[in-house]
Amino acid sequence: MTNPPAEGAAARQGGPRRGGRRRGITGRALVLGAVLILLIVVLASPVHRYVATRSALSQAEQERRANQAELVQLQQQVTQWNDPAYIAQQARARLQFAMPGDTVYVVVSPNTKPATGLPARRDSTATRVPGDSWNERLWGSIRTADSSP
Repeated sequence: MTNPPAEGAAARQGGPRRGGRRRGITGRALVLGAVLILLIVVLASPVHRYVATRSALSQAEQERRANQAELVQLQQQVTQWNDPAYIAQQARARLQFAMPGDTVYVVVSPNTKPATGLPARRDSTATRVPGDSWNERLWGSIRTADSSP
């Protein structure tokens, strides 16, 4: 059995109560909350800078890797362009050059008209348009241009 006077003493000293009111926030809890808020405010900026720096560092590392891969590819192209056989092959493929003694074939599809390689010839002679003022000559040149093929 329990001692009844001890239960009464616990009730008088603010011990566990049933259905009673809870005690308010203590001074210790206020100080602890203030210290936590102060720590959050003080550490927020350095933590943000640290995270941003780590992100920038990882992005720079990825960019460095990409640049390194591009450098390797460009170095391979330089070695290719130093080879005279590769240059001759590119001249044939890109510029349609032919070496002396080569036989060149041109394939023309049946539905297209073969191009001669020369641009269409236009009449480049000046035509005098009748009229005394500039606007009459302008209107006459528009009519002449509309009537030409």
